[in-house]
Amino acid sequence: MHRTVLTLFSYVLFLLPVAAETKVSLWSEQINREWWTQHETPESWTTERASIHRQLVEIHQRLGTSEALANPSFTGWMHHLKWLNLFHAEDTGGFFNDPQARASFAALALHLALRDPFLTALSPYDDQPKSLQNLCRIYRAHPENAVAFPSLAIAISIVFDQPFPASWPHHFVDQKSVPRTEEPPEDRFAFFTKSQEAGLLMYDLKKLSVSELKFVVDTPLSLREMQYVQGVKMRNIKQFHALFSMIKYNLPRLEAKNYVWPHGPYLLSSIAQNGGLCVDQAYYTSHAAKAKGVPNIIFLGQGNSGEHAWMGYLESLGRWRFDLAKSRNEDYPVGQAFDPQTWRRLTDSECEFLNRRPEASAILTRARALLTWADLNPDAPFHLEAIQLARRTAPEFLAAWELEAAHLAETKADVVALTRFWNDWIAAFKDQKDLRFRGEKRLLGLLDEAGQTADYNRLLAQIIASNKNERSDLVVSVAAERVFVHIENKRWEEAHQTFRGAIQKLASKAGGHLFYQLVQPYAQSCLEEGKISYAEEVMKRAADAFEAQEGSILDKDIKELADLVKAKAGS
Repeated sequence: MHRTVLTLFSYVLFLLPVAAETKVSLWSEQINREWWTQHETPESWTTERASIHRQLVEIHQRLGTSEALANPSFTGWMHHLKWLNLFHAEDTGGFFNDPQARASFAALALHLALRDPFLTALSPYDDQPKSLQNLCRIYRAHPENAVAFPSLAIAISIVFDQPFPASWPHHFVDQKSVPRTEEPPEDRFAFFTKSQEAGLLMYDLKKLSVSELKFVVDTPLSLREMQYVQGVKMRNIKQFHALFSMIKYNLPRLEAKNYVWPHGPYLLSSIAQNGGLCVDQAYYTSHAAKAKGVPNIIFLGQGNSGEHAWMGYLESLGRWRFDLAKSRNEDYPVGQAFDPQTWRRLTDSECEFLNRRPEASAILTRARALLTWADLNPDAPFHLEAIQLARRTAPEFLAAWELEAAHLAETKADVVALTRFWNDWIAAFKDQKDLRFRGEKRLLGLLDEAGQTADYNRLLAQIIASNKNERSDLVVSVAAERVFVHIENKRWEEAHQTFRGAIQKLASKAGGHLFYQLVQPYAQSCLEEGKISYAEEVMKRAADAFEAQEGSILDKDIKELADLVKAKAGS
């Protein structure tokens, strides 16, 4: 089959006009080297990319999407085109005005084992020109190590392409107290390579993937802070469990409801000295792990006693654990964490995906190539076809599904097309509760808009039945949304009936999600609108439903809300 496609590709090349200077032909590393030898100026890069793109589109028209993207010469030239398209001096603050920067860009193009994984790792949510600038800076400063540690260079490039969120690292510290720095990406890269050479890391960074290394480099703290915590004595990875507990838990601070860090600059040394809450313990342990080359993720979740922080970490090559300091008695349905590349919510399914190390699989490589071709041709008639083929090729590849959803929204697809898409989504992610729920929620909206009450109620009952035990947070979010839609439309009786039904179904699973997403905001809305009797009933039902640990954050917040309702009722 491969030979047949290659022969057909060669025949199509023969039919193409030879008007352009660059003749799209069979692709190889030798041809790539010759091309860059013949095209040394930015002007020629700009001119030739238009010609290459035009020829690739003509080949695609003759072969079709599936055959074209199955051909290694087509995808080779396509990645060459993608690399050339990233070169825009005006997008990087004049970075490429520097001849050394331009030389780095051209030199990187010859290292396909670095260039192509970088192109593959880029996300639609990245600042891609800035990511390219970061990679060029790393290569310019450390050319040999950039080639020797490609995944590390790529991870730093795509994580530091945009500022860390203002809410980083969590909402229990004043952002002015967090000692962020803007260390150059090449210095951060050197910190880790020198640490490996000195034997200070617990993993060989060359053996970690880009997806894993993103969770090593994802901190804006100064390298001095990282050097400090790198000095913590540890013999093996399992000791991170003990390290978490070595940071003294500050119970008086919790009892005083002083949840925000009160000790000035949020330094790792200050946490070690003063102790802290679980978020501070996790923050310290996480940075100790990062400084020692161990990928890890901090999760924040709601349990029976309120919000708690725990960690996931790479226990051994290819194997993650997600339960460091996660209390088994608290019944956390889910933890909230973020992908440091995009700062979008990290789903449970994406966490599970980390254990599969799928980056190099042929299926995923082909799906990513299809998305690259779609991205290069946003207005082409085959744009949607390429995206759909990508998600059919790799049905669990979330990026392909999200791009198709975005395309359908932008083009204002009709209800039939949207319903078919979200039903396909639900079927594809039937075993992944969070992603399946995302599709079910969108389908609920479509059924509601169409006035299909029976189908709406049937799907809603199915969502509640399948999620109330393990993912009660999903059920709470649906119930809360329905309650507040009723309130928005001044349907208070319907809102209260919906609240009653939700708390009755979820009483056995009552925890932070139920309180903070539904009970607390609903009670406050009742008080604001003068529905005092409703608010009193809310607190009566809450008292029966919740069994929060005495003195916990959740216990304190329930009592505070109860006192507020009592005061309003007596006034």
